[in-house]
Amino acid sequence: MAHDEFADLGDSWELALRADGYSDNTITSYRRALRSLAAWLPPDTTPDQITRDHIRGWIVATRNATSSGTARSWFAGVRHFCRFLLAEGEAATDPTDGIRTPPPNAPVTPVLDEDALRALLATATATTFQDRRDAAILYLLIDGGLRLAEITALRVDDVDVRSRTVTITAGKGSGRSGARRRVIAVGVKAARALDRYLRERRRHPYAELPALWLGGRGRATLTDSGIKAMVQRRAAQAGIGHVHPHMFRHSWAAAFQAAGGSDGDLMTLGGWRSRTMLDRYGAATAADRARRAASRLSLGDRL
Repeated sequence: MAHDEFADLGDSWELALRADGYSDNTITSYRRALRSLAAWLPPDTTPDQITRDHIRGWIVATRNATSSGTARSWFAGVRHFCRFLLAEGEAATDPTDGIRTPPPNAPVTPVLDEDALRALLATATATTFQDRRDAAILYLLIDGGLRLAEITALRVDDVDVRSRTVTITAGKGSGRSGARRRVIAVGVKAARALDRYLRERRRHPYAELPALWLGGRGRATLTDSGIKAMVQRRAAQAGIGHVHPHMFRHSWAAAFQAAGGSDGDLMTLGGWRSRTMLDRYGAATAADRARRAASRLSLGDRL
């Protein structure tokens, strides 16, 4: 059972957090972290008796019971509390000093294989406006590896069907450091899907709008939530389970690497500045690529 001093000092700590301008969400998270630590500690342990071993053991327990992400965010709260105790003279040392923030998990997003992609495309083969639009979106997700924000922000002028290119001006970092522009190439089938949609788009009541994607049933534009809903609806029709737009980006990157595309080209096409992101996107299929490479480069076969 947690010692009563945790509740009393926790209230004082919260007052300090509010005085320093911390948000309600952060304070709630920090208080939850402190309650977790207090409940995990041996009975009757007071705040000034917390040791490094206590902190390390609690981190392991938290990571095992929840996730590395929770352990990271809760450790930040506990560290702030311990520093508060030291600054206020309620403890002689900071037990979190020298303990590193728990590393994050490396998330692995599943990729869609070619059969799943064909099944998705097969749901949008009719000649209606909605089918033409959805097929064009799916092909761009498959062929270009666009982020959801990037595909939502496309304008009609960004598409050049003749040269089979699409200009991207949105994406991560755009709002902080100015627009980041890149041009991606798409295949013949994607260009044909875009051409079909653009011809159908001319008859839409809002055809004069600059946004590329217009809504169905006379609605003006298609939002990112609308694209998410479309992808999920098409996945249900194809019978392939849960699919979200970002899975296409991972699938595109994995297919590019599997086909022998260079890492430098992939970083340029994907709009990445960090090699870390490239490694993360290739994590889901790294083992398969390694096995194929080992088979292709077999030393025994060369003897």
